[in-house]
Amino acid sequence: IHGIVLEELMIRIFASLTRASSVRLRFAVVSGMLAVSTAMMGALPARADSHAADEAYIKYRQSVMSIVGTHMGAIADIMKNGLDVPGAIAQNAAQMAEAASLIAPAFRRPITAGPTDSKAEIWEDWAKFEQAIADYEQAARELAIAASADDPSRVGPAMKALGGSCGGCHKPFRKPKEESYKSHDHEHH
Repeated sequence: IHGIVLEELMIRIFASLTRASSVRLRFAVVSGMLAVSTAMMGALPARADSHAADEAYIKYRQSVMSIVGTHMGAIADIMKNGLDVPGAIAQNAAQMAEAASLIAPAFRRPITAGPTDSKAEIWEDWAKFEQAIADYEQAARELAIAASADDPSRVGPAMKALGGSCGGCHKPFRKPKEESYKSHDHEHH
């Protein structure tokens, strides 16, 4: 669209150029055309690059959060189905705790537009966001310790605390499901 508008603008300027009586005026018009086209063409790739970078950061964020979700899902599957996989809860919880260090860097770039459920509150209260990540990490480590102790009476409450820490971040910083980009994508397809 920008190219079409620019082309129409250039045709009109060129028409003015052919009607210009003086060499000085023709030079000014040509200089203006070059300045406009250079500015427009220079700005378009920058906008496209910025958009591409935003999309890449969003995908990276989603990959990081997918790591967390995958491990949480594995733990839930083990507990819900009583699966006999010794050490798996502790290992998954430890991986979740390790993944905590990836979360804040993945969200440093303030992006709320596009295929993301991030809310502006992340960047408006970065300290609260970092505290929520720290709480999550601590809860994941406590679950890993409880599971390593092989004491089922400690695992359930530790799992509940971990789930609560996830909600402690999701509620203030993630759009609710009804506002999710995912639900909007499905409505339009």
